[in-house]
Amino acid sequence: MRFRRILKGIEIDRRAVTTEWRPYFGLDVADDSEAFTVLLNSKGTRLIRSWRHGTDCAQCGAHGTAELSLEEIEAASA
Repeated sequence: MRFRRILKGIEIDRRAVTTEWRPYFGLDVADDSEAFTVLLNSKGTRLIRSWRHGTDCAQCGAHGTAELSLEEIEAASA
């Protein structure tokens, strides 16, 4: 029953910056999407809402990456 956040867009020495582990009091996962809510206190008045990112993420438009050969990389950079 602990969570930590990975702070978006912040890196130090090529590593993402994270918060300390903190307790949470509940987790509500949506049945019809990748969305979820983390309850930060017992009354549910403090919370974080987010979603799981996947291939072709509807929230951020992310697409899965593909493996490229060295020849493909060289051809793309020429």
